[in-house]
This record gives sequence, C-alpha cells and structure tokens, in this order.
Amino acid sequence: MTAVEHAAPVRARVLPARLAALTGVAGIAVHLILAGSHAGHAPAILAALGALALVCVPCGVSLWRSPGDRASWLTMLALSGIMMLLHLGMNPQGPMLAVVLAVPAVQAVLGAVAFLQRYGYR
Repeated sequence: MTAVEHAAPVRARVLPARLAALTGVAGIAVHLILAGSHAGHAPAILAALGALALVCVPCGVSLWRSPGDRASWLTMLALSGIMMLLHLGMNPQGPMLAVVLAVPAVQAVLGAVAFLQRYGYR
C-alpha cells in the first residue's frame, strides 16, 4: 500500500472526529451566548450554562487530537444522549426543537459514521 492509498482512509476516519469536535465548539458558543443573556438577572442560570459549556471541552479536545479514541467517542455519545433528553425536557416547540437538538443529533450521526468506519465495513 502506498502512502497515498494509506492517507485516504486515515483522513476519512479523522473527519467525523473533527466535525464532532467542531460541533461541540458550536454547542459551547450557544451555551455561552445564552449565559451572557442571563448575566444581569439570573446568576444561577449563568453558572449552570457556563458549566454546561465546559462539559464539551475535554471530549472535543480529545477527539480533535486522537480521532480514534474510543473513550472520547463513548463519552461524547453518552453526553449527546443526555443532552437530547434534557433539551426535550424543556418541551421546545416549533423551530426551537430543531435548534436544541441540532448539536446532539449531529454528534450522534458522526459517532455512528465513526463506528461504521471502524467496525462496519472495510
């Protein structure tokens, strides 16, 4: 196998992890923007949203640096599932439903792609 033939599968496996990490950054940004909107009148919400933003950092960094790290993928998928349940518990309506489920749904799909790339086909 030449270096070019070997590089294509490696890049294909790196892409879902990098996209999952970038999606996590988007989630962090949304939580921080929401925290900023509550800064003046709801310090508890500000603190909670800040903490939720920090939850995404370790997995995102790990997936960016080590795309095949199984523990990071499993943690990210577990957190995505929890995030979906928490967001659905807020009973969003209409377009807000799509907005609050966007990050965890995209991360779940990327996790499935990574799993299939690793174990499903060759």
